[in-house]
Amino acid sequence: MDRSVAGYILAGGKNIRMGGRKKLLLNYKGKSFYEWLKEGLGDTGAVYVSVEEGAPYECLGARLVTDIYKDAGPLGGILSGLKICMEEALLVVPCDMVPVPEGLLKALLDTYRRTGRPVCPSAGGRPLPLPAVYVKGMLPAAKALIDEGNYRLRRLWDAPGTEYETVAADTISVANVNTSEDYAMLEEDKDGHARRSTKHSEKPCEENR
Repeated sequence: MDRSVAGYILAGGKNIRMGGRKKLLLNYKGKSFYEWLKEGLGDTGAVYVSVEEGAPYECLGARLVTDIYKDAGPLGGILSGLKICMEEALLVVPCDMVPVPEGLLKALLDTYRRTGRPVCPSAGGRPLPLPAVYVKGMLPAAKALIDEGNYRLRRLWDAPGTEYETVAADTISVANVNTSEDYAMLEEDKDGHARRSTKHSEKPCEENR
């Protein structure tokens, strides 16, 4: 276990398309999404949860990181984590990435540990901002984007001077539970194979905290 990198679950969104239900508290096969993600991040050191406010997540017994930058989306949550957490890097995942793509997370971690650089998946020749390894060296660029009011995660990866590694993810299925309908489909799936769309897309990932 490498304690220089921590797991970081983005859970600070308003969950509007889920009817206000907190995604991290949803259940799948007898365990909460939080439990699934924490297990999937087991090769990191600590596991933190990025939230807008503590309630109703105290019941998880998790290490909570409250957003310093309000209403700044996932970028604000990631920047808060990079500033607050002691680790040099965060393996950041959205709170609704269930089933967990453990092979992809392992590839991201292995690449970070080999290079010490930020790492993100790449599909169709373009970088995808989640899940990904973010490092403290990205703090200045992230803060500059916040100051500009530009909260798109892709802009952070495109920032001048940012050098990063990629992991090919074209053949890896990554699904997100965006809506109540997605969750209903997941609950119906008895074999763990999500029947909803699993297309790689920046928009769903950036909305799903």
